[in-house]
Amino acid sequence: MKKFIELMEKYLIPIANKIAGNSYIKSIGEGSMGLLSVIMFGAFFTVFKNIPWEPYQIFLKVTHIGDVIAAVPLFTTDMIGLYMAFSIAYRASHNFKIGEHAFSTGVVSLLSFLILTPINTELMERVSFIDASYLGAKGVFTAIIVALVSTKLMKLFVNKNITIKLPDGVPPMVLKSFTALIPVMSIGIIFATIKVIFAITSFNTATDFVYTMLQTPIQSLTGTLPAFLLIILIANLLWFFGIHGSMTVLPIFMPIMLGYMGENTAAVEAGKVAPNLISFALYDLANLGGSGATLGLVTIMFLFAKSERYKSFGKVVFPAGIFGVNEPVVFGMPIMLNVVLLIPFILTPVVIVSLGYTLMKIGIVTPPIGILGAGSLPPVISGLSQGSLSFGIYQLVAVVISGLIYYPFFKVLDNQALKEESQNN
Repeated sequence: MKKFIELMEKYLIPIANKIAGNSYIKSIGEGSMGLLSVIMFGAFFTVFKNIPWEPYQIFLKVTHIGDVIAAVPLFTTDMIGLYMAFSIAYRASHNFKIGEHAFSTGVVSLLSFLILTPINTELMERVSFIDASYLGAKGVFTAIIVALVSTKLMKLFVNKNITIKLPDGVPPMVLKSFTALIPVMSIGIIFATIKVIFAITSFNTATDFVYTMLQTPIQSLTGTLPAFLLIILIANLLWFFGIHGSMTVLPIFMPIMLGYMGENTAAVEAGKVAPNLISFALYDLANLGGSGATLGLVTIMFLFAKSERYKSFGKVVFPAGIFGVNEPVVFGMPIMLNVVLLIPFILTPVVIVSLGYTLMKIGIVTPPIGILGAGSLPPVISGLSQGSLSFGIYQLVAVVISGLIYYPFFKVLDNQALKEESQNN
């Protein structure tokens, strides 16, 4: 075990720290997480609209409340790419040290994203409109690329001081607007040129190119259970060494997960079953109670601890674990570098995720939508918020499984603490 820890510290930890500190990865993660309220707002309304109870559906139709509910996802989750174009660029401006131009960077990124979005024109009706599908899950990868490129171009203009100079005494807001004028115009022209170039290719649009050549293949490669379990394994290994594993691996796969969420939301809105089993919901299942699926651990600690140390500790960490907060357990128990708990900490998420995936695959559990952020809700409630009561029930089953796996390992620690307490007394 000592040699294993030394190998991890030598090879895994430096790589993880480098990834976590990468400005591009940080920008994607921070920008996506910054949209949590928008994503949850839209996803919850998708669930409210599609509760499969006939009297409820009749009520929505008669009162026209259903029309109001249906409008919310159209302008939230169905336009996630649009929001990401601004949010990621806004965060990237800080990570690339041009935070004083954060708003202008976000705006020019949004402008560039819209420039690349195709506009359809109906000559008979003389109406032009944007295809909303390009603003949603289909445009996520394009939004990320546009945001990062726009930010780097803005940084280039700022560093080279290619801006309009105004005399002293000009109000700050006016100064910032004119300072950003040349960069915004130049970046807009660059993306307009890119739009024209793609228009003469077989892809027709930049988004179609990105979606065909990048987004779809990457989603296919990462949308498998083995790949997903590998992500969980790496994240938990990092947590074991005291590094925030979720914030290291999640930003890398955030765009993919958001794409899945968009497709699942569209399917549920159409009255179908969510097609993507790999989702934020499955990731939250692996982190039931926090990384390592420790809700089972804190539950058995709360119910069955014999030592005063773990009796007292269980009363503190159990309520937090219900809402997915387990830093007190990881760093306070601790799980970090605790060889006794390494096996259950890694094994438990793999077991409950594999079983949950299998139950969804064979149709016993209804696949959840995969809403980002719903993992902070207690079991069952979290499943309901994801549009799947059966998934919520399985979350309770997963807590029991987690407790059973952790129990023998916890008893070793509890008995050791009990022995130490008796010796001190």
